[in-house]
Amino acid sequence: MRSSLLRAIALLAIATTVSFAQDTLDPAADPLRRLDPSTRYAVEMLMDSARLARLPYGPLESKALEGIAKRANGRDILVAVRRVFRALRDARAALGPSATADELTAAAGALRAGIAASELSLLAATRNGKPLTMPLVVLADLVTRGVPRDTAAFTIFQLWQRGAADDDFLGLWRSVERDIVSGTNPSVALLNRAREIPAKGPSTAVPPAAGVRPEDAKS
Repeated sequence: MRSSLLRAIALLAIATTVSFAQDTLDPAADPLRRLDPSTRYAVEMLMDSARLARLPYGPLESKALEGIAKRANGRDILVAVRRVFRALRDARAALGPSATADELTAAAGALRAGIAASELSLLAATRNGKPLTMPLVVLADLVTRGVPRDTAAFTIFQLWQRGAADDDFLGLWRSVERDIVSGTNPSVALLNRAREIPAKGPSTAVPPAAGVRPEDAKS
């Protein structure tokens, strides 16, 4: 159950879901068949480059399918796919060679949401074997929902340092989403809900994200 929810949240946060195209694309056919030849060739070259670099190439294909479903022109589709490729490459540089495909995909989504590579590196440096996918997915989604980037980054990193687990981040995401839908200011919703998550271990000092003061995150 939790893995299914994680996948659903990740797809939402990084905008790579292709379910919207299932009614127009035959699953048995080439999914990129509706691209013009030059765009398709360029997209496939980027996917090959991702494979060679041991980066996940699924997000590239998904972004192309998203463009097809939205009836974007070939040039715009290629620009979007290139952005995803660069984000995946930057995610690998930020997280290191041990990052999994899911972590890289989530980190790329965070980068595209405006999170700095240095902030991702800080998270990775304190991972101690813990998976990064869930906190990265939630971080990116919070920013897309209107939480200021610095506030979201600082809060997620503080929870990470306090030992928050995947279930904690998932519960935080659900609660903040409900509060925002109910009309609560996104920043207030996040900070209020973050206080409800108990510390599960000693906190390691982490420099706050740029522009965020510790007292802001506690108020």
